[in-house]
Amino acid sequence: MEFLTVEFISLIGSSLIGFLFRSNAERRKEQAEVFNRILDANKVTNENHNAATERVSISAGKWVRRGIVITVLFGTIIAPFVLPFFEIPTVIEIEETKRQWWDIFGLAGTYTTTIIEPIDGYLLLKENRQILISIVGFYFGNAVAANKA
Repeated sequence: MEFLTVEFISLIGSSLIGFLFRSNAERRKEQAEVFNRILDANKVTNENHNAATERVSISAGKWVRRGIVITVLFGTIIAPFVLPFFEIPTVIEIEETKRQWWDIFGLAGTYTTTIIEPIDGYLLLKENRQILISIVGFYFGNAVAANKA
């Protein structure tokens, strides 16, 4: 094994270490380029956000939210008391599942019919109450966060 001299092993080791250092430097250079591209994209995104904020002011969003809250409050609190005075019927849709008229053993299956029926008064759904609860929670959460800030 005369070809495995100290000089040859040093040459192989130096080549390997040089390769590792060069590849590491290239990888870091690529990572730096990717990082710079991400920073540039982030700057563009921030500029777009700022331009959008300048186009539509924050107060416009506040008025939209206030309008939604007033509508929900009207639908859940005011309308059930005021609308019955006008005697306008509310139309609801009822789905009924029935068996066939000739099916005495329940083997022929069922069918669904839809009935449109007017009722007197105001229809207050569970969803309306859930929306009201969500809005109250949202505003209480905002108030707590504003006091802590």
